[in-house]
Amino acid sequence: MRYDLILKNGTVVTSSESFAGDVAVSNGKIVKTGKLENDDTADEVYDAGGKHILPGIIDAHVHFRDPGLTEKEDFESGSAAAAFGGITLAADMPNVIPVTSTVERFNEKTRIAGEKSYIDFALFALAPDNLTEMEGLRKAGALGFKVFFGTSTGDIAAPSPSSLFEMMSQCAKTGMRIGFHAEISELNSHFTEICKNAEGVKNGRLLEQARPVLSEILAIQIIIRYAQSTGAKIHIHHVTSADGALFIAEAKKTGVKISAETCPHYLLLDADRVCARVYPPIRDKAHHDGLWNALKNGTIDMIASDHAPHTANEKNLPFWEAPAGLCGVETLVPLFLNEVNKGKLSLNDFVRLASEAPAKIWGIYPQKGNLLPGADADLTVVDMKRKTKISADRLHSKSKTSPYDGMETEGTVASTIVRGKFVVKDGELTGNRGFGALVSPANERT
Repeated sequence: MRYDLILKNGTVVTSSESFAGDVAVSNGKIVKTGKLENDDTADEVYDAGGKHILPGIIDAHVHFRDPGLTEKEDFESGSAAAAFGGITLAADMPNVIPVTSTVERFNEKTRIAGEKSYIDFALFALAPDNLTEMEGLRKAGALGFKVFFGTSTGDIAAPSPSSLFEMMSQCAKTGMRIGFHAEISELNSHFTEICKNAEGVKNGRLLEQARPVLSEILAIQIIIRYAQSTGAKIHIHHVTSADGALFIAEAKKTGVKISAETCPHYLLLDADRVCARVYPPIRDKAHHDGLWNALKNGTIDMIASDHAPHTANEKNLPFWEAPAGLCGVETLVPLFLNEVNKGKLSLNDFVRLASEAPAKIWGIYPQKGNLLPGADADLTVVDMKRKTKISADRLHSKSKTSPYDGMETEGTVASTIVRGKFVVKDGELTGNRGFGALVSPANERT
């Protein structure tokens, strides 16, 4: 049989197994995974010998800053960085200018992303006070809704208790999942004022104290109680603490429809050693250990980068004036491949956490997140033996900043394929700007 593309001689990796095999692609879809026949041919044959073929990695938490904040990033630069990092789909957050809270704004953002993105994209909508917009946003293709309990870029106010109840009730009716930045702004403001006057404390630890674990776990508890009352499906973004993971585990035992994510910086960076300004803040090793355990036992379902770039000038402002956020979309995959090589998790675990689980949680499986026949031919090809050094000035984001600058990693991205087309091939950008398409649960249902 003749195909459009065949990847040969690789090690195919799913969430449950790894095996020597090939992947055949036609019309942007996976046709066959496994042993091909001797007479099978293709318009293009890619030799993946010595490499591993993964389902396309999904980064379900990025801030590409488009529209309104494009001096920091836009869909062109952000999606290029993602492609070099092995990401085949990125889900963008709604705290842009104007915020993505109406059907009109959602459609405009879809147009902007469609003209610029190298890879497929999904878009979150800000949970709107105007509930009549929610069904329209669902039909327009929103991946899910987002609520900022705690302040972040954009200083979006948390909804009132009554508004939140109605938002979550509406989400329960539509089946849409609603995600939360889980901090209590009032507590953060209180402790931040105290920490601004503190002396003799490292900046990394100061930020952790300014936005303490208490802020996160109180927010998580409140969100869980609302979910119990409304029946809404909820997601906790960027969990930072072992304590937060424990409350999520208890909620799962009682039947709450809750999922959760964490990020590389909460697993790998230590507030006592690194001053990386990000909200919620980085904590210490005890929390790292708790988060790793939560990933292994399924309490935390997935990983994401929370890629949140700012200009170098902004990041160089005095500590309490500098904006919070880290570049991460290009480094997520190599950082975790390095952890795989260190024995912290298996490559199958990584596929589960970074491809399969995000697709299932956000309702785009089996279109994405697997290597099954009929799925989109999104493939991340990695070289587990190649060593490299992360260099901030070589990142493809507009923001050339990284807390991992100079870090050596083992395991790199070789090629990134989206719907059967190479976007990055052997380290070179070969895809086309504007190739990316909107992916949504609405599309999956149809």
